[in-house]
Amino acid sequence: MKQNDEHIDLSTIDQQSKTFFSGGKFHWEKSEADIWASMEDQIVDQPKGLLMSINFGLAKWVVAASIVILFSIGSFLRFYTTTIENPAGQHLEAMLPDQSKVNLNAQSSISYNPYWWKISRKVTLEGEAFFEVQKGKKFTVVSEKGTTQVMGTSFNIFAREEIYKVTCITGTVKVRSLLGYEAIIKPNSKAEINGQGGIDVLTNIETFPEISWKKNIFLFTASPIYAVFTEIERQYGVKIDTKINDESLYTGNFNKDQNVEDILEYVCPALGLKYVRKSVGEYLIIQKGE
Repeated sequence: MKQNDEHIDLSTIDQQSKTFFSGGKFHWEKSEADIWASMEDQIVDQPKGLLMSINFGLAKWVVAASIVILFSIGSFLRFYTTTIENPAGQHLEAMLPDQSKVNLNAQSSISYNPYWWKISRKVTLEGEAFFEVQKGKKFTVVSEKGTTQVMGTSFNIFAREEIYKVTCITGTVKVRSLLGYEAIIKPNSKAEINGQGGIDVLTNIETFPEISWKKNIFLFTASPIYAVFTEIERQYGVKIDTKINDESLYTGNFNKDQNVEDILEYVCPALGLKYVRKSVGEYLIIQKGE
């Protein structure tokens, strides 16, 4: 009996289900066509791609800002410059980032890019300096009249007004003029850029006169008078006004341990001149008898 009851119940349920799904009707407020049309209208009305456009625009700004920041940092590292200026009347020793040494003569200056140093060892020089370069990548010294390149060596550069000369003490030095002429010099040699932009080389020279300033000794060999007084001005930080028209040449030397008036007392008579003290640190050079 129980099995029969279970059969009857299942049959009844099955029959009701068939009736419901086959003949039953669902009552909607809108027809199927109206519902699909409404859904299509909503789809059309959606701002297609708006969210993507906003994100893409933001991404572009982020990328652009990143590029600007990276460029700014790169420019800072590349062009940030350290300048060391040595005034008249003084000598100064400076240390570069790789421990290369620079001795600056009076009234001379150097500049370089410290944060770019590992990529490019380049120094700009005005005046006169003695370099002791550590071994490593190419080391370049740039001046108005020429360029000097080395690897690891010591040398002196004089770069003032129209004169540019390089004296090699140790190692090998390459000198290049603005016109592209080049000369390679070795110890006890000197290269000087001439008036035509070429390079004159002297070998087997006595190098001490070129670097004697490091010992506070100043040597002159057939030097124009104006060059002698200019050097005295530079080394003592004084002003010397010359009221002379003389192209005489001077040969001699002086030691900076002496005071400036002692030097003038020594130099002037040899040239037929005398000096007058105008004020503290200012002198007038005139011909004797005036």
